[in-house]
Amino acid sequence: MAKAVGIDLGTTNSVVAAISDGQPWVIPDENGEAILPSCVGLGADGKLLVGQEGIRQYAAAPERTVKSIKRQMGTNHKTSLGDREYLPQEISAIILRSLKQRAEKALGEEVTQAVITVPALFTDAQRQATKEAGEIAGFEVLQVINEPTAAALTYDFRNEETERVLVYDLGGGTFDVSIVEITGDVTEVLASHGNNRLGGDDFDRRLQLHLIELFYQKHQVAVPEDAAIQARLLRAAEQVKIDLSQHAFTAVREPFLVSQKKKALHLEADLSRETLETLLKPLLMETLSAIDRALADASMQAKDLDRVILVGGSTRIPLVQSLVSEHLGQAPVAGIEPDLCVALGAAIQAGVLSGESIDAILVDVIPHSLGISAVSDTVYGLRPGMFSVIIPRNSVIPISRSEAYSTTFDDQDMVEVNIYQGENAIAKENVPLGSFLIENLPLRPAGDLKIEVHFDFDHSGILAVTATEQGHGQQSSLIVENAATSRLSSQDLKQSRADIDSLFEVELDEDTGLDAEEDIEDD
Repeated sequence: MAKAVGIDLGTTNSVVAAISDGQPWVIPDENGEAILPSCVGLGADGKLLVGQEGIRQYAAAPERTVKSIKRQMGTNHKTSLGDREYLPQEISAIILRSLKQRAEKALGEEVTQAVITVPALFTDAQRQATKEAGEIAGFEVLQVINEPTAAALTYDFRNEETERVLVYDLGGGTFDVSIVEITGDVTEVLASHGNNRLGGDDFDRRLQLHLIELFYQKHQVAVPEDAAIQARLLRAAEQVKIDLSQHAFTAVREPFLVSQKKKALHLEADLSRETLETLLKPLLMETLSAIDRALADASMQAKDLDRVILVGGSTRIPLVQSLVSEHLGQAPVAGIEPDLCVALGAAIQAGVLSGESIDAILVDVIPHSLGISAVSDTVYGLRPGMFSVIIPRNSVIPISRSEAYSTTFDDQDMVEVNIYQGENAIAKENVPLGSFLIENLPLRPAGDLKIEVHFDFDHSGILAVTATEQGHGQQSSLIVENAATSRLSSQDLKQSRADIDSLFEVELDEDTGLDAEEDIEDD
């Protein structure tokens, strides 16, 4: 049977892990590196550059390099590389394909199945895009699971006493906090909250703007909006963040940054950890608010927590550790690399789903409320277009819920059911998932006809909605696979897979020194 792997598809870095003898382990590349930077580029010669090769090119040729594509997942944003435009899931598929090749080389066998992780607060459109990325890369995606949940699976707290664990996951592009209850082999998520637009990328951007200001203060010259110059500054800012997470002071030296009347202007500055913390603290305070929200949703207080886990590379920043410790009144658990534990947990779940002998049961929750647009009785009277929640966020999945509604007008012969996900009281301010009609209703006075709307949400993220008129049984339904607002057709997936295959075939031909067309002719 083909091997299944777990993959942490990160904004900044990605990791692949597998199960051997019941234990998860991270699969390194041929140089022993566990982490693959989530960076894709094309060289001047058209060669595909993934990981470190892409990072090395970024500062010199940002127009041919893509970073942080995860923030575009679930959108129709297109990125140009060479003579072709790519959707976010196609760029992500290139990263996943590289990890697939790494795993197959290390394991010596074909790898066809994967569990891929996503931020807990990812919308269903973003989750579907992640699943499609896996399919384009050549995987059967067994499950898409939440990153903090995967991390919790990694920590071996297994005993008969229930432990309540807070997982604080701060990565390159997203932040999640989850409250998890672990009893024996069962890991159950009680609540999740976070921000899909907060992470190490935002810290780098703040530092980049600070470096631009320091340059202006010294030279009284504005840094131009040149892509290559800005990429150099962003790279320098990231290094500052890393250095000041380990040391109290660091120096920045970017020579020949700008030319003015044939004179070269350099960026030279000394920065302290105190400066870093001043810049980042307002952003990090948002994460503490999210902690409080998750605790409230779980009906808990900080004193009820048994352990705190820090996940994600950005948790290496000392201010993160001190703020979380102070806010919760206890020091986080150490032991597993914060960059690796999500992939390790995904590998555990992949092992469970593929039939490995592993004692682990995962009970997850739905990250966003699901409901329909309805007329609601408010303090201002009847108001149409209000969001009527049928399945609240943080409900344990799988779950089935029903609500009954009445017709609004006399002789109403049709009802349209519009389905949304989100937390806004106004339905249209949430994410639309689909709609359908119930027609040929019997003519009755307003309020006499009752319509039962039933939601089923399963482990795979498939939402089935059924609406039934209770008197005469008229019924209509809709199945929303992973509740995505848009999906690639099977033909689109096939074409994307072929396009990605061709990129890797060119890379293989260059690495081996063979010519693909000549090989075909020789055969």
